[in-house]
Amino acid sequence: MSTVALPLAFEPPVPARRLDPAIAGPRDIRAVRTLRISVTDRCNFRCVYCMPEDKLDWLPRDEILTFEEIADVVRVATTLGIRGFKITGGEPLVRHRLPDLVRTLRPIGGVEDLSMTTNGALLVDHAAELRRAGLDRITISLDTLNPDRFRSITRGADLRAVLAGIAAAQHAGFTRVKINCVVMRGINDDELDRFAALTLEHDWTVRFIEYMPLGRTALGGEYERRFIPRREIQAAIERIATLEPVGPDVGHGPAVIARLPGAKGRVGFISAMSQPFCSTCNRLRLTAAGQLRSCLFDGGEIELRPMLRSAAAASARNAALRDAFVRCVAYKPDVHDYHGNRQMSQIGG
Repeated sequence: MSTVALPLAFEPPVPARRLDPAIAGPRDIRAVRTLRISVTDRCNFRCVYCMPEDKLDWLPRDEILTFEEIADVVRVATTLGIRGFKITGGEPLVRHRLPDLVRTLRPIGGVEDLSMTTNGALLVDHAAELRRAGLDRITISLDTLNPDRFRSITRGADLRAVLAGIAAAQHAGFTRVKINCVVMRGINDDELDRFAALTLEHDWTVRFIEYMPLGRTALGGEYERRFIPRREIQAAIERIATLEPVGPDVGHGPAVIARLPGAKGRVGFISAMSQPFCSTCNRLRLTAAGQLRSCLFDGGEIELRPMLRSAAAASARNAALRDAFVRCVAYKPDVHDYHGNRQMSQIGG
C-alpha cells in the first residue's frame, strides 16, 4: 500500500447519527454519544498544566456523587441513546472501591462501551479487578519518558509506577491501550518522535494533545510560549516517516488517527485549540459534584445533585434528569472560549 501524507487541515467527520426521521445537529441530544463521568476532583499527581502551584480546595465528601447516584444518571443517559461512558477524575483510582462502580454500571442496559482515563500509577493494584468488573478500555496519561522530567511535570511522581501500570493493564487483558501526551514547548516537545516510535512495537494509540489553558495552572501565564499547534506536532513526527491516515478513533473520540508505516499501533492528534471540533462534539460531562456540563471550556452546566437527592418519586426524578440532558446539550457553544473557566481536575477532561 502506498504511503499518503495525513492532511494537516483534516476535520473530524460528523459523528454517525442514530436512525431517526429528524436530523440530529450538534445541539441535539441525539448527537451525544459519550458521557464523561468524573468520580473525584482529587489526584495523586499535581501536573503543572492541570493544577496551580498553590493548594486547591477539594470538594467535601458529602458533595461528591455516590456510585448509585452516578448509576441513576447513567440509566437515564442510556434512555436518551448515549452508549459510551468514560470514568475520569481527578485521578479516578484514588476514589475508594472504584471497581465497584464498574460492576454497578456494566449490567445497565444500553452501556455498550465503558472506559477509564487514569494517570496509571495505581493500575498495578487495580487493573486486573477493573477488567474482571467489566471495564472495556483504558487510557493512560503520560507526558514524558524521561524520569527526571516526569518528576518535574507531576511534581514528584515516579515514572516507573506508570510504566508498571501500563504493563499491568496489558497483562490484565486490556488491548489497544491509549496513551495521552499533552505537548508543551520547551518541556516535552523534544520527545515526540520517541512517543510515536512506541507504536512501532506496541498496539497502542499514542495521542498528542494540544495544551489547553483551563482554570488556574502553573503554566497559566505561559500559554502562548508553551502552546504547539498540531501542524508542528505532526511535522515533527513525520521526520520519522510519512503518516498513513486511518480511523475513526476507538470510542468515537475527537482524535484524528494515523499510523506510521508498518506500525502495530497508531498515533492520534487532538487539536482543540488550533482546529476546534465543536460542530461535531458528541459528548457531555458529569462532574464529581454532579454538574452536567456541556463543554470542557465553557457553555452552560446544570446541577443534577439536587434532582438526585430530592424526595420526589423516581419517575419524577428521572423525568427531571432527562430534561436536564436535553437542556444541557442546547448550551453547547458554536466555538469554545480561548480559556476554560474550570480546572481540568474538576471536570474530568
